[in-house]
Amino acid sequence: MSHEHYFLGSSTSSGFVTSIGELLRDTDNTVYILKGTAGSGKSTLMKKISEAFTDKPQEIYHCSADPYSLDAVYLPESKALIIDGTAPHCIDPVYPKAVESIVDLGAYIETSKLRSARKEIVSLTDEYSGCHKRCRLCLGAVSSVIEDIEVSANAALNTAKLSVFTDKFIKRVIPKKDIKCEGHIYRKQRAAITMNGYAFHIPESGKIYLLNDDNIAAAAIFLREAAAKISQKGYDVFISECYLSSDRFIEHLSVPELDVSFITSNCINSLSLESFEKHINFRRFYCADVLTKNTALKQRIKFGKKACAEFLKESAAALIDAKTIHDKIEEHYIAAADFDGLNRLAYKLISDIKSLG
Repeated sequence: MSHEHYFLGSSTSSGFVTSIGELLRDTDNTVYILKGTAGSGKSTLMKKISEAFTDKPQEIYHCSADPYSLDAVYLPESKALIIDGTAPHCIDPVYPKAVESIVDLGAYIETSKLRSARKEIVSLTDEYSGCHKRCRLCLGAVSSVIEDIEVSANAALNTAKLSVFTDKFIKRVIPKKDIKCEGHIYRKQRAAITMNGYAFHIPESGKIYLLNDDNIAAAAIFLREAAAKISQKGYDVFISECYLSSDRFIEHLSVPELDVSFITSNCINSLSLESFEKHINFRRFYCADVLTKNTALKQRIKFGKKACAEFLKESAAALIDAKTIHDKIEEHYIAAADFDGLNRLAYKLISDIKSLG
């Protein structure tokens, strides 16, 4: 059974941002909110639950700070969401026990062992926070640079030509539905800044249309209009927005019912795919004369791309430092953890989820 992979959210200049609220607001879901410290076993618990349902469709949400850890697992057939509710996510029940339940992993940590290491834990935690602050400052610069690239590129964009292309292309690749009803647009985060750079999760199956637009603006407009047109045809649309930009333009788009995706390659993600249905170069929608004759505009875009790459490197470096410190904090909590108790908890939760249907 193939699983869909996303990020729960991403660091931004203003802190952690997530779109998981759409799942949390669905009161048909049963939500298990995991509360616990670093090293308390939240990610391990979610991996065990995921492994127990390998034959079922899943949405697996990775941690942007550490892509090898999980932040949430969603089982659509059981309508069960297991999610890390500690900072920076800070999720609390709205309908306690009826919809959401808190799972306290802190109950399986021996407090006395941690108090003996109090000073080191406090020092490491403060240092960890400092790394994330540095990351946010770098991402603030990234946001400003991306905005300037978009503004500069828009000055050379032939919007009329782009609009005609978008309309024709969507009519050609997205079939009509017999039932007339408008689809919904859902946010599912495929990309995020991580310690490995600006990372992304590409769909594991289906047709992929690769949109190449190093100047960002044309592909962003195409996807915005495409999302509206496709949902008007009655299909649900999953969009992934670029949280690094202040206007959060759509960077990737999927239509699950048709198993079709539109994936952008730009100067932010430098994305390269080995196989895809069709490659679309958006250079044709920029007026070459404007970029050729307006040297200042051309230089602004060129500088912006270089600056964006450098600030993204610094952001990732800050997250690498944060991960190193986080691992040291985890060592203290792992040494104080009751793993037998955590294993019993995992079994209990898996049994409870299976009883949902």
